[in-house]
Amino acid sequence: MTQSPNLLLDHIAASQAQKEVTANAAFDGLDQALCGILAKALADADATLTAAEFLTAMYVRLSGALTAARTVTVPTNRKPFMIENATTGNYAVTVKTAAGTGVSIPAGGRKLLYGDGTNIVLVAEAMVNAPYDVGGSLPGQPAAGATILRYPMPRAVRFPTGMANSRAIVNTAPAAAVAFSLRKNAAQFGTLNFAASATTATFTAASDTDFAAGDVLTIIAPAPADSALADLGLSLAGIRL
Repeated sequence: MTQSPNLLLDHIAASQAQKEVTANAAFDGLDQALCGILAKALADADATLTAAEFLTAMYVRLSGALTAARTVTVPTNRKPFMIENATTGNYAVTVKTAAGTGVSIPAGGRKLLYGDGTNIVLVAEAMVNAPYDVGGSLPGQPAAGATILRYPMPRAVRFPTGMANSRAIVNTAPAAAVAFSLRKNAAQFGTLNFAASATTATFTAASDTDFAAGDVLTIIAPAPADSALADLGLSLAGIRL
């Protein structure tokens, strides 16, 4: 029996009895391909979706605790599909075919993809969990306890635990360790830290912090001021909610 080229649905044979059996099976297969959901738990390793998994799901939700970035390999069948990276550990998952190129899905991200028969290509990113970054700079030395950024959020944003992917640098390193206070509506939720003689910062944040539109993000300079630290540049990596 022949099959459709991409979803591999059985064709009805010209002389076949009970054609409705094959037709109904094809209808059900098409229904699954358009509406089915696959929940796939990753065992902290690369994974491969079988044809049966891939062709019977429009939405693939990846879960599991990761300790490194992983790859999920899918068949080369032509097909649109949505991928959600719901894994924990804050690592990206790349979705690709065995020999083709793929697309990276950040932790918490959702993307609409298309398998073109060779590669996996990006069609669109879901607006929910899309990146939303806040940046700024301060030439010279910050005064003790000065507010170096006051940013009213124009939309709902989440800054993740540990401020993952955020960055900060200084041109002149501090003489001693210093910590800038990250605050939501005047309440501290994290810190931006420079070790003595370090020009690159580390961050702390005990949990995800959600900002609604209108909430105010402020960054407060350390007090007392460091005698050397100067020329700060920063970017805080959040996601839209």
